[in-house]
Amino acid sequence: MNSTRRSSKLLALAAATALVVAACGSDDDDDSGSSGDGTTATTEAGGDDTTATTEGGDSGGSDTTAAGGEGGTLIWAHEQEPPDMHLDDPNNNLSITSWIQQSLLDGLYGVTSSTEFFPEMLAEEGEVVDNGDGSVTVNFTLRDDLTWSDGTPVTSNDVKFRQDVIMAQDGTDDEGEPNFVYLIGDRTGYDTVTDFTIASDTEFSVTWSEFFAGWKALYDRVFPAHVFSDDPVTAAQEMNEALPEWTLASGDVVPSSGPMVFDSWNKGVQMDLVRNDSYAGSVSPDVVRQGEVASVDGVQINFVTDTDAQIAALEAAEAQIIFTQPQLQFESLVSSDSFTVDSQAGPVFEHWGLNLNNVHLAKPEVREALAFAMNKAEVMEGLYTPLFPDLPAEGLGNTYWLSNQSNYEDHAGEQGYGAGDVASAQAALESADYAQNGDGIYEHPEDGVLSLRVGTTGGNRLREIQQELIQAQMADAGIEIVIDNVEGAAYFSEVPFSADALACASSGGAEGNCDIWDITQFAWVGGPWPGGQSNSYLSDSGNNPYGFQNADFDALSTECDATIDDAERAACYNTMDTYVTTLTQDPEQGLFMLPLTQKPSFFGYTSQLSQAAVAPDANSAGPLVNVVDYVFAS
Repeated sequence: MNSTRRSSKLLALAAATALVVAACGSDDDDDSGSSGDGTTATTEAGGDDTTATTEGGDSGGSDTTAAGGEGGTLIWAHEQEPPDMHLDDPNNNLSITSWIQQSLLDGLYGVTSSTEFFPEMLAEEGEVVDNGDGSVTVNFTLRDDLTWSDGTPVTSNDVKFRQDVIMAQDGTDDEGEPNFVYLIGDRTGYDTVTDFTIASDTEFSVTWSEFFAGWKALYDRVFPAHVFSDDPVTAAQEMNEALPEWTLASGDVVPSSGPMVFDSWNKGVQMDLVRNDSYAGSVSPDVVRQGEVASVDGVQINFVTDTDAQIAALEAAEAQIIFTQPQLQFESLVSSDSFTVDSQAGPVFEHWGLNLNNVHLAKPEVREALAFAMNKAEVMEGLYTPLFPDLPAEGLGNTYWLSNQSNYEDHAGEQGYGAGDVASAQAALESADYAQNGDGIYEHPEDGVLSLRVGTTGGNRLREIQQELIQAQMADAGIEIVIDNVEGAAYFSEVPFSADALACASSGGAEGNCDIWDITQFAWVGGPWPGGQSNSYLSDSGNNPYGFQNADFDALSTECDATIDDAERAACYNTMDTYVTTLTQDPEQGLFMLPLTQKPSFFGYTSQLSQAAVAPDANSAGPLVNVVDYVFAS
């Protein structure tokens, strides 16, 4: 079948239904997974040789500070409202919460548009010291100009406060395990800290019992110790009560170290932030107005659930920016002269994941047939290139490093996967004793017709059309794909991450229910540390839905994370990916992930702004992290 005609037909169908199909896509954590890094989520890091930076950084098309008018309220039209502002609460942990917090709280390290760490609250890079006994110490020095919005200096004690609160425990639970108080889903990295020494208000050192590759992500938000109790257990309880509404017991808001201060929240309608005039200024390489407070008076986040309503707000000058999941309706904004698209290719990637406990998918030949038959270029041409022309036309071939990062290697492409090679797909099936039946579908003499279900978050038309495209590609190779979606975020809890499905995956098929799903389509979302992605693949992680279990892979994960040299560690993560996307390392269980493409958030701004900010597409960055660069036109 001609790929261009197929894509055009599906896009025409999308255009015809755009006004009647409700947009169900929401923030990445609603229809994406996340992999833990000890804070919110992580996957990738590395260089970005496609993001240009000038002497002051890239400001969304402007090389110098714009001479526009000062002040004004920046309005962001967004589809999802956070349930509360306690990001670390496992019942929250949504990207929208993180994106808002990035304007309120700085961390030791920030994240750039190239998905790299940069020293944010630090005067310089942390100094890593190998102690020779397996432990590692990092020496830190804070910038000396940091101040909380209430005028109190930011000190080393604020960083130690975060460590102490996260690890504070009030006795043990019924099973004798530590009863931690502060709500956070993962203490990885914090739990191996053996010493935290404060040398001065700006100097401190942290020692880990062994090297932890994700150390730069741990203190990504520093909290104001001076407004909470000195006792860590009591402080943890106070924070659990204060953070959901971002309000202290006194009625005051939680002080900010970032460019904005929390102001008010009219739930169901909007949230308002105001400028922090005590802000020390950003040092991000993405920022033009380095060292300055924000130009805008504040930010108003309007919670607009309908995609068409978001577009209408931008076209009517009722909002200036959008940062959300890509939807096909946004093509009308792309073509508008009064709207600029400036999406950054971040660490979110779409994939088809395979259930290794399915009778057909347990056969490596079947998984390889799917990989050969998939035509990623057709998916890119039909769905992603119109919105994000800078993404690689051939799609993605790695799950640890992404295409705009210096350590990226196209492992899937090197095997010939993803190119729509029907002949190779059919040869793989026939080598496993499959033969085409009278309907043209391959059938196994013992296991029956090769019919597989694929599921995702229903209601997201872009994702649904992606399924339809690949469904047609598989039909060309004689593989039947049945689309089996669940509306909205319920898909995750009911299908690949249901208790029965995870029990099957972790037990090698001995427990739980292995028939809940066959193929899953969603996006993993993360940050600059690739090691966090391993949590989705480790045998006993509890977050691995695929059923992949490999002791060598588990051991290599530990080895990679403990490798101090950056280049060696990067190469190690590339080796780990070959277990996931090829059969070269594990000929029986390998190749259980078919990466499709990076999936940038759709970010753009109207001509009401004379200068816009770079919006790094990461869980720990987003549209407000560089809010100091937004400037209204005169």
